[in-house]
Amino acid sequence: MAKFRILSLDGGGSWALLQVMALQKIYGEAARGCDILAGFDLVAANSGGAIAVGGLARNLTLAALLKRFFLDEGLRRRIFTPISFGESARDMAFKLVGLAPRYQTDPKLAVLQESLQAAGACKLSELPARIARSAGRSPQFLIPAFDYDMKRAVYFRSNLKSRAASAGPHADPTLAEAIHASSTAPTRFFDRPAEFGGRRYWDGGVAGLNNPVLAAVVEALANGVAAAEVAVLSIGTGSVRLPLAGPGVKGDARLLQAPADGASVAGNLAELAGAIVDDPPDAASFESYVALGRPLPAPGGPRDPPFAPEAFVRLNPMVEPRLVGRVWRPPPGLDLKAFAAIAALEMDAVENEQVAMIRRLGRRWLADQIDNQAIRANSQTFRCEIGHPTFSAAKAAWDALKA
Repeated sequence: MAKFRILSLDGGGSWALLQVMALQKIYGEAARGCDILAGFDLVAANSGGAIAVGGLARNLTLAALLKRFFLDEGLRRRIFTPISFGESARDMAFKLVGLAPRYQTDPKLAVLQESLQAAGACKLSELPARIARSAGRSPQFLIPAFDYDMKRAVYFRSNLKSRAASAGPHADPTLAEAIHASSTAPTRFFDRPAEFGGRRYWDGGVAGLNNPVLAAVVEALANGVAAAEVAVLSIGTGSVRLPLAGPGVKGDARLLQAPADGASVAGNLAELAGAIVDDPPDAASFESYVALGRPLPAPGGPRDPPFAPEAFVRLNPMVEPRLVGRVWRPPPGLDLKAFAAIAALEMDAVENEQVAMIRRLGRRWLADQIDNQAIRANSQTFRCEIGHPTFSAAKAAWDALKA
């Protein structure tokens, strides 16, 4: 029986509103943040997911968290404060290849501090005691980032005595500072690293921790938790996956991924920038599942139904077509135009209509019209091999685990 519960929230900018929508479906819109957090033993979050955790720590209801943090266009515009570039040859070249940063880093910390109020000013090491005073108990917290100068992953922990940490001195930032570090996506988004305490940081996605579930599992195992006792709820912020166009691949071009231009330096740099923080590759769920010693299907299987995971729930809407016969078609929840629009939308959705698109995607996912991400999927057909193929199946699994 699972005794140690992990909540892991991916990064993803404005798309993190999908995480709040999922939590609303599980716990109800009136559920308060600290009460939800009290149901877990460890919470790990990166970037947009860390902002969601900040709202939970402020003890907002889920309805208020969605409205104040993700549906408020004014707040989004303050977090994503545009910068203006000159017309020098260098600036024009960066803009031409899509590598010019769009937003100012420095104002973001003040906005986070203001929005998170007293919870944001709380040292991360003191946050569990604060949560426990409100809800009776509290999880530990783990927020990853990337140390800009050391060029290494860094983990901000509430547990300063964690056996996963080195013996050296450790930063103990405020919750707002940790979120600021974890949410500063570089190159195409923010103009400089987050800076506080004499150190500089980029988004945890740069360290391969956009989905921080593996870091959370390692944290638990390192501190003596038995793998058999761990239950995981991992919530993403939407992922786009398209079949690669080529001979024998049938479907509208808007459903297919054109091969990248590997011949130009500019094209390669743009691909790299996008792969790091826009919609990064995600193997963490499967790696965590295996690290916990969970059962695997026999080689070559299963076909149908998918292999049901044990005490591991992944919730994440997939913007992907479905293979019907031999032809790729849009999922029933999206027509071709809507599919192409949402697939092209980046993490920095600021306009109200952009956010409305994400909400519509979320509603269709909650209604099982959009695929839920598998822990392991077939690389050619995208069929779920391990996991819960629909939101309702995943929710039912978590409801049983948290009962």
